[in-house]
Amino acid sequence: MELFGVILMLGAGGALAIGIMIAIGILTRDADAQRGAPAPAPNRARIAASILFNLLRLGGVPPEEALRQIRRRAGLASAVTSAIDLPNWADRFAQGATLEQRQWLLDIAVQLVATRERAVPVRQYAALLDLSFSLGFQTDALAKLREQYGFDYVDHAKDARPREADRAGGAAPLFVRDRRDPAELLRILGIEGEPSRQVIVATYRRLATQHHPDKHGTSDAETQAAAAERFIEITRAYESLMAIYRD
Repeated sequence: MELFGVILMLGAGGALAIGIMIAIGILTRDADAQRGAPAPAPNRARIAASILFNLLRLGGVPPEEALRQIRRRAGLASAVTSAIDLPNWADRFAQGATLEQRQWLLDIAVQLVATRERAVPVRQYAALLDLSFSLGFQTDALAKLREQYGFDYVDHAKDARPREADRAGGAAPLFVRDRRDPAELLRILGIEGEPSRQVIVATYRRLATQHHPDKHGTSDAETQAAAAERFIEITRAYESLMAIYRD
């Protein structure tokens, strides 16, 4: 009987200790929240779903339809966060992710965005570029997927259409690789002499940052159109050069 009483006292003491630890944890969490401490990072599935959700929204897909596509085609049923900084979230996904996981995210993102019937808005394609770079890939990885899935990108703000879009009544794939002379493509990027792949990448990233559609989102329509046109020009030249310079 005495032994039973000792066991009971030990159990009660243990329960009390656990209760105190839980209470301390709650108080610490509330104190952190009041100090503005960052919330725990979302898990990888939620990060991926949020990235895909925001990519679809850039193309004008309604929120409910975007969620349906993510569940049906990507197999992700996680809650999503809207209005994210996409490169930052892609960096977070890439941390600890395998090459196969990073390739999967870029591939499924392209599948969700790509369509052979119409060109992708340049702002949405710029987001795909941000995703590709943040996942550790260079633009030729995205260009290969663009060729594989047969889609193109265009500045819809100017009601522009790529020349290929009108061929065969739009039945032919939109993507056609740029076959211009490499020297002309280098001039578009402002590169002189015999460059290396590293120089091309560094130059493109600098120019893309200057003319990125998001950077001119609050500018007047004329400035936005000029930036989008320049962004498309340098991106097409860069994609073609990456297929030439493989050192």
